[in-house]
Amino acid sequence: MKSFLSKYGLLLVLLLSVIAFSEGLKHDFTHLDDQVQVVENNNIKNLSWEKFKAIFSSTSVGMYQPISTIFYAITYQFDGANPFNFHLLSLIFHLLNTFLAFTIFRKFGIEKIYALLLTAIFSLHPMQVESVSWVSAFSNLVFSTFYLLALIQYLKFCSKTQWKYYGLTLLFFLLSLLSKSSAVTLPLVLIAIDYFLKNKIQLNNWLNKIPFFVLSVTFGLITIFSRESAGHLSDLSVQFEWLERIFLISYSVLFYPFKWLFPFELSVFYPYPEVTNGLLPWIYYAAPIVLLLLLYLVWKHREKSFLVLGSLFYLLSISVVLQVIPIGNQLTTDRYLYLPMLGLLLIVYGLSKSIKTDKLIYLFGVWAVVLSLGAHQRTKIWENDQLIWEDVIEKHPEVAQAYNNLGSYLLQKGQVQEAFNNFNKAVQLKPYYADALSNRGNLYSQKGESKKALADFNEAIKLRPHADAYFNRANEYVRLGDLKKALTDYQQSATLSPSADTYTNWAYALLQLKQTAAAKEKLQKAFSIQPQFTQAHFLSGMMAQQEGNLQTACTHFKQAAQQKHPQAIQALERFCR
Repeated sequence: MKSFLSKYGLLLVLLLSVIAFSEGLKHDFTHLDDQVQVVENNNIKNLSWEKFKAIFSSTSVGMYQPISTIFYAITYQFDGANPFNFHLLSLIFHLLNTFLAFTIFRKFGIEKIYALLLTAIFSLHPMQVESVSWVSAFSNLVFSTFYLLALIQYLKFCSKTQWKYYGLTLLFFLLSLLSKSSAVTLPLVLIAIDYFLKNKIQLNNWLNKIPFFVLSVTFGLITIFSRESAGHLSDLSVQFEWLERIFLISYSVLFYPFKWLFPFELSVFYPYPEVTNGLLPWIYYAAPIVLLLLLYLVWKHREKSFLVLGSLFYLLSISVVLQVIPIGNQLTTDRYLYLPMLGLLLIVYGLSKSIKTDKLIYLFGVWAVVLSLGAHQRTKIWENDQLIWEDVIEKHPEVAQAYNNLGSYLLQKGQVQEAFNNFNKAVQLKPYYADALSNRGNLYSQKGESKKALADFNEAIKLRPHADAYFNRANEYVRLGDLKKALTDYQQSATLSPSADTYTNWAYALLQLKQTAAAKEKLQKAFSIQPQFTQAHFLSGMMAQQEGNLQTACTHFKQAAQQKHPQAIQALERFCR
């Protein structure tokens, strides 16, 4: 058995990983940022110098990740927005990271059989599914690849003291930062490796990290500013006092190892806890005590070098996602453990060094196989948004965002009443939820209940002025014939978040006011954002037809008809035979 694993073990791990995650290759894009990052992202649709500059001078969903976006662009050139290719790209990078993890374990001096088993657990764990199966989590895989390459080069530098390896470490670190800013932890992890290798930290260990720390601070500031401008920074002081936030952070540190050991009830969304009568659930108050006890035990057994290294690797690499600077509206998420999992594996190895037996090898092997089955099952959840959010609701029925997102998906599928029920449930759970109010208002509008629709839109804008609410209210004003108010709201919507939809509807309102030149200008802006936007082509075709420019009209009708626009198909048959 040992001989077989020694020869073919890594190949077997890679094969099992392909099998475990292969179900995801069949899945479509989700509406969890995939549309923005890939489907509607004009910057990835060709590899021109202009697009290249645009990628490096802009953010994507509030994150500066140009290298990850470049990989999106390269993939897009093969077959456009074909989800199979993007899922395959993620799987390839996960397999590459699996190989790199094995390489690092071996460079740390771990015996081959144990390195293989640890690698298998890393690659096949169900908590890795989110990073592999969600296209928009691709940056998590890419930054990890360059991070691991940087670690390998640094270990070479430490053993051979050749400065080319130091230079390569710095280069891969920069590429990792350009893939995702979570890489900022690398300089501290390198210091931890220095301690592991020499059992002490010397002055030169700090001095040769200065360029790394400079890069970390620079990219850290870029991330904070970009996240803030995208509205991703959360003001937890409204909901939690500083002391409560310490309890939350302590809980988060322990959440990941616990879920890693017992990967049950995994979820795409883990909400912040509810404060009842001014108190958090008891487990949050217990967390700092348990955490301090565990840190004491690590310190007491600090002669176990792998235990110390693993603890430092885990704590340092997970530190930037512990909501010290709060981002988003969930406390923890599976994908944040992708790279820090290596630290937990080093801890397990450190604890098991003194009890190495064949039985332990079999135990690790069985653990890896069971995990692979769990990963295969977990991958199925990512087939579509409905399964994702129904799974969240089953495990966390109090999460208003799950009902809102499920409602949005059902609405796209034409299940209007079910969508309305979910929006309504979201508002009941969270009356100050602006997105759900705006979505429910949109359905009130479709039902012809303008008074209720405007009440929801007004409340949504009052709570959080955002593009969708202004857009929906503008559409309602158009239906009511109040075009001047509609124009004001379309302008507000376009200012907050320019979209082809907004500019096209804005153009339609301008046409009602006989402002043809202004309408054409808005349609051009719509095309600049989304060149194939069907409604814009149909409206342009109708304008050209009314002006007697039949050739131009037919060109637009044909563009829209190719994308199954029903009115464009009728117009094409009527005017363009």
